[in-house]
Amino acid sequence: MIVMKFGGTSNQDVAAMRRVVKIVHEHRSQAPVVVISAIAQATNQLEMIARTAATGDREGAEEILTDLFARHGTIIDNLLTSRANAREIEGIIHEYVSEIKILVQGVAALRELTPRTTDAICSYGERLSSRIVAAALRESGLDAVWIDAKEFMITDDRFGNARPLMSHTSRLLHSTVLPLLEQGRIAVTQGFIGITQTGRYTTMGRESSDYSASIIGAGLNARLVQIWTDVDGILTADPRIVEGVRKINEISFEEAFELSYFGAKVLHPSTMVPVMEKKISVQILNSTQPGSGTLVSIMDDSSPRVRSIVVKNNVVALRCAPHERNDQYLFWEGIYNVLNRNGIPLSAIATSEYGFIGIFDERYLTDGLQGELQTLGTTSVEKGLSSLCIVGSRLPEVKALMASVFAALGSATVRMISFGASERSLLLLLQSENIKGEVQAVHRALFAAGTA
Repeated sequence: MIVMKFGGTSNQDVAAMRRVVKIVHEHRSQAPVVVISAIAQATNQLEMIARTAATGDREGAEEILTDLFARHGTIIDNLLTSRANAREIEGIIHEYVSEIKILVQGVAALRELTPRTTDAICSYGERLSSRIVAAALRESGLDAVWIDAKEFMITDDRFGNARPLMSHTSRLLHSTVLPLLEQGRIAVTQGFIGITQTGRYTTMGRESSDYSASIIGAGLNARLVQIWTDVDGILTADPRIVEGVRKINEISFEEAFELSYFGAKVLHPSTMVPVMEKKISVQILNSTQPGSGTLVSIMDDSSPRVRSIVVKNNVVALRCAPHERNDQYLFWEGIYNVLNRNGIPLSAIATSEYGFIGIFDERYLTDGLQGELQTLGTTSVEKGLSSLCIVGSRLPEVKALMASVFAALGSATVRMISFGASERSLLLLLQSENIKGEVQAVHRALFAAGTA
């Protein structure tokens, strides 16, 4: 069996959903489990509904809700030819609208929005889109069964960033999904969402449907996990920034993990973890132009090579130096404890005897975090930065790598370098104002000149 995940741009409208139906038909002999994301921008709208309600503006929240469900209604009207099918899904939509309105009413009355309530509201995006896809598959002649992810995707209760409880999830996948596949049916479910052991909907972080697919693949010991998106696979750089990028036909698990960790949008950072343990290959494919894509698998990565360049914007550099220079290890321990309590995912760190610098996404920077760190030492924050990360294998052995990179960067101001902790990544922290040109220059130096 295989797992097929379709992202928001792959099911964003009628034409996209018709392509999904066609693609699933072409893979029906492989016993697919189909994992569906919310339609494009739906999660953003649901979050906006929640935030608007939290201000007390119930009417404003319901206006956004009306617009969101009108988008789904348009898809239903133009996708499903059977009025019986359309009426069934429309009835489900009306049920969902009523449920969300109850949540909105409570949030607006209290003017308080908790992570648990946010997850409950955001869970409807995937449930809606997957209902429509399942109905379209049935109408096309496939025996498709819609399954709520709450039937198997058991997570902890870290709302907004939940993690699966794999033993529970695997057991339930085998009891709920596997029998359907053995009967020759197609299971259609959701990415992004799960449920706690006490029955509360959770979400596993933005863009985490890839992660859901790999969890399902690992739990069912799938032969392959397919990620259907809007690009041809993993590329040597972001094509929106760099012209003439190349598609990478095959890449190792470790290289793909590094790329996703440092900001490549083609995969959620956690996607590789479940499948790496089970040695299940991942294939990244373009739903608008199906082809060979990129295969992520176990492969020989002993040769020095550069694979790709990934850029992350809106990062900050947080520096901290201790008030008193006593025990450097206690100082570092204090910093890491603060970062851990605040759930800060660091891209890179550097330390000196009595200094620390950490690089992370600006959205995690809060007054509370800075206040806690100021009890340990003098802090400063530098914004307006981007990280440029070169990913490959055995990078320290790539001939002329550093010379090529710094020649390409010319007079650019490099705020930090992280190299050596992993042989698969070289990270440079740069000022954002010229990042596009700097990425283009580094790409030309590494790929046009044959360093890679």
